[in-house]
Amino acid sequence: MVRRARGFTLIELLVVIAIITILAAILFPVFARAREKARTTSCQSNLRQLGTAFGIYRSDYDGGMPANFYLGDNNIAYRWIHLIYPYVQNDQIFQCPSKPATDDPIWQPPYTTRLPFSSYYYCHYYLATSNESDVQDTARTIMLMDGWWFPYKDIDWNIGMFHSPNADAVVMAKWVNGDWRNTLYVNQQILEQMHRHNGGVNVTYYDAHVKWIKSATPQDFTPRRD
Repeated sequence: MVRRARGFTLIELLVVIAIITILAAILFPVFARAREKARTTSCQSNLRQLGTAFGIYRSDYDGGMPANFYLGDNNIAYRWIHLIYPYVQNDQIFQCPSKPATDDPIWQPPYTTRLPFSSYYYCHYYLATSNESDVQDTARTIMLMDGWWFPYKDIDWNIGMFHSPNADAVVMAKWVNGDWRNTLYVNQQILEQMHRHNGGVNVTYYDAHVKWIKSATPQDFTPRRD
């Protein structure tokens, strides 16, 4: 006598599906955080190399810091990334793996590097063209941080962040703290993109060490302490 194999009942299938759904709901956020943790580490490596490049630049220019933006020959505009690029020789160093900058044709050659936009923001308000003698606490002064990337070709959409002429210590601390209602040159969507690493921001200090931070104070951006 041949026995017929017994299949799963509908109830059993529903139970299995429910268990799989519950496990997926539990594990997917864990996997997402783990993946972002790996990207955070890669981003910190980029920022550490950039911090070292800034240090080499200072040693080559008598302690001077690069300009944030300047006009070169034939009225060609350059940014700090072009001054630092010779010390890293790698486009990807300027790109956060979580939010790489756009390859916008507006900013193509004759620039030195293929991607003059960077995923990182140079805290230029106090530091650009300054001298290292101006920085009283190199271990506490933030020099670079997760910042503006440009996902659209509509530059007017975020031209304020690009220029940010009044981005002083108070404003930058508000950016890190997500205070988009009471700050300048930013909007909520940009701030969300800035807090790209599990809700925090990677920063490079003047002495080139790198740290993940959740909040900041104006003093963190002020080279001269009050």
